[in-house]
Amino acid sequence: MPSQRCLFRSFLYVVCFSVLIPFIVFVYVEYIDRYSYSIPDIELEGETKERHDPAGELRALKEVITAPIILWWTPFTGDPGSYKRCGNHKCFFTVDRHYRRHNQTKVFMFYGTDLDHVDLPIPRNPNQHWGLLHEESPKNNYIYSHKAIVTLFNHTCTFKRESDYPISTQYLPSLDWLSSTKYIVPVAEKNRLQKAELSPLLYVHSDCGTPSDRDTYVELLMKHMNVDSYGKCLHNKDLPPHLQHPIQGMDHTDFYKLISKYKFSLAFENSLCDDYMTEKLWRPLMLGSVPIVMGSPKVKDFLPSNHSAIIVDDFKSITELVEYLKFLNENDDEYEKYLSWKKTGIQNKYLIELMKKREWGVDGSHGTKYHNFIDGFECFVCQRIHENELAMKHGEKPRTYLSSHSHYGCPGPTAYNSDGIRSDGSNSWDYEFANSQFTASALRYHVEKGLPYTNKQLLATANMMRDGNFNKDLKK
Repeated sequence: MPSQRCLFRSFLYVVCFSVLIPFIVFVYVEYIDRYSYSIPDIELEGETKERHDPAGELRALKEVITAPIILWWTPFTGDPGSYKRCGNHKCFFTVDRHYRRHNQTKVFMFYGTDLDHVDLPIPRNPNQHWGLLHEESPKNNYIYSHKAIVTLFNHTCTFKRESDYPISTQYLPSLDWLSSTKYIVPVAEKNRLQKAELSPLLYVHSDCGTPSDRDTYVELLMKHMNVDSYGKCLHNKDLPPHLQHPIQGMDHTDFYKLISKYKFSLAFENSLCDDYMTEKLWRPLMLGSVPIVMGSPKVKDFLPSNHSAIIVDDFKSITELVEYLKFLNENDDEYEKYLSWKKTGIQNKYLIELMKKREWGVDGSHGTKYHNFIDGFECFVCQRIHENELAMKHGEKPRTYLSSHSHYGCPGPTAYNSDGIRSDGSNSWDYEFANSQFTASALRYHVEKGLPYTNKQLLATANMMRDGNFNKDLKK
């Protein structure tokens, strides 16, 4: 009998393996056939970076989560998993991708700069939203300047006022901070310092050769007026050793005192886009050094008064701007009019109302609903999800959320001619901007196709689009 049982058991093993192995091979081949497609000479090489742990995902799927899950696909917050209350609602926030397929997962969040083009949660579940937080300069990732990418998202938080959760004033701590007269230097003292050691204009930039072409403009200015340049770009004057650290030095009180001694500060952004305003604008306003602004075309909407800054674009040429700056520098009464708002108070009703309604703080400032705009955006999305779930419980149609190009879209690089007039001249960033347009379209194509793809496949698609040889029906 034992020998018969052994023979029978051996027979079962042979039958099982003879059936299972062909079946596994069949399933694998079918998977490869279904989830890969052919672009000439391109093969799937495992370049996708989905951090997958089946055992961990099984545990996550079984976990009882009592609130909507909002998962940071780019691990921006570092939160392994925690419940947060947002008004009358709560959500579970995490960076743990094991929750990807949990039935409570409602939103994937992305931090724009960290987005990996071949590491996305596809195929997209129509019941799961995508959220974008991108507060940085367009030059950091030009792909968001194009409609094909921005419109992939359902919820947005950017510096553009049109975004769902705008953070245009992300570098402005408060109106009290802006109105401060702590560092104000009398004009008479500024005149004395100019005669002794300082130039009329200050320039402190170390990010050189930018899409705004600001260095070219400053070089032209230097031919007509003295400019003290303390940064790496067009450097001609050294900061004291204790102020040379690129981060700590810029927030030092001694650095603030140095800026306040200058009549004018060149507040030139690295990119020109509506509502993109950084500390380059707000800091000299606070310190009492009149900013000469090259930046957001809509910057006047945010200035403390209609006579608090000098806008480069208001002048037909650099010669015209220089003549005006020299006039102000030699006429104290006219110059002081640009600082009068420090005495009368902020007059811009739009700015006052905007800051009054702002629910998030900057640099740990207190008295706000949320510590920072990251917490604020998380709760904004959480509340939207709850509102839709409540609507569905009442038999109502959930609200559809979809971003538009205006939520971030920015123009490409610019260049200045010898007269300081913006022209069609070339900028070293032109190629990157043009290339990003095709990358955006290619990425959109692959996301909508919903199949795994590699960097090589993405590049091949972008190249074919650029060459006009792309056929989206290449393989269904």
